[in-house]
Amino acid sequence: MNSRFGWRRTLISGAIIAVTVVAGAFLAGSFRSTPPARAFYFWRTQWVASPEILANLKSGGIDHLYMRFFDVEWNPAEAAAVPVSPLHFQSPLPEDLEIVPVVYLTNAVFLNIRAEDVAPLADNVWRKVSTMAGGQHLTFRELQIDCDWSDSSRDKYFHFAELLNRKLHEEHKIVSATIRLHQIKYAERTGIPPVARGMLMFYNFRQIQADSALSSIFNAEDAGRYAAFISSYPLQLDVVLPMFSWSIHSRGGRVLGLMEETSTDDAAAFEGFQKDSPGRFSAVRSFFFHGRYFMAGDRLAVEQTTPELTHKAALLAKRGAGRGKPYGTVALFDLNERNLKTYTTAEIGGILDAF
Repeated sequence: MNSRFGWRRTLISGAIIAVTVVAGAFLAGSFRSTPPARAFYFWRTQWVASPEILANLKSGGIDHLYMRFFDVEWNPAEAAAVPVSPLHFQSPLPEDLEIVPVVYLTNAVFLNIRAEDVAPLADNVWRKVSTMAGGQHLTFRELQIDCDWSDSSRDKYFHFAELLNRKLHEEHKIVSATIRLHQIKYAERTGIPPVARGMLMFYNFRQIQADSALSSIFNAEDAGRYAAFISSYPLQLDVVLPMFSWSIHSRGGRVLGLMEETSTDDAAAFEGFQKDSPGRFSAVRSFFFHGRYFMAGDRLAVEQTTPELTHKAALLAKRGAGRGKPYGTVALFDLNERNLKTYTTAEIGGILDAF
């Protein structure tokens, strides 16, 4: 399971050094002169530039592509941080897009790593990113790091970000970091990462629960409680909106895990499930479904975004930032053929045009 869909590993639900465009000069009382850059995230282990993907990038006026290069996890057996799930390039990278490598690091890395090993970790991450980029003849200006840090891991994570920032500054590059909404609201406690820009993840701001009435990916009720704090955050921000789905597998009210890209149609078409309510299913017998074992009575809750929901997220994110702090880049998470069947080019354009 890839990092954005794990326990977040919330869970998906930071800090990014973005090289993105300083979106336009904002004079007091004036309107923004330049629209934000447009971007997608690509969060897979194989880059295959299908005709659908290339056509959407071109027709959608996409400027940036944030690509997960690899994850960094804590290996207890080795008592070390190790890279996992690297991106394999099966197609050439688009030449007309700004590619931003992204590295996801689990919070466990900074909870367990020794302070003296943080500097070697920064060296290793930078070396691996450089090697992968060099293999694709990729010249980039921004590296993004993604970590849902906690109070206990903050000091070591911020030190890692600062060291990485120094390295990239010498090469005239910037570091950006993902920022969760709770880190926006409680910035005084969680701290501000020492990076050039932040990428606000405008989704996944509630803990994943079995059979919750509110979606853990995005719901306006939770978003409204956080959005008002965006404009006062001291770091320059970009924003990424949800364009994906997942399903929550639970047993006896306990969440067992997440399944990526399992739609209501997938579950409804499988004879082992019975539909209890819209998007909610229960297993009538034991079986394997999409590689997971279900026992009779297990539950499956499908959460998926729609163009209407993502557009609502865009409006709330824009309102929260206000006129005084426009986003430099607006991104969608994430780019794959399945999501492009749910969101038309026109609908994607309408969402991005909201800014």
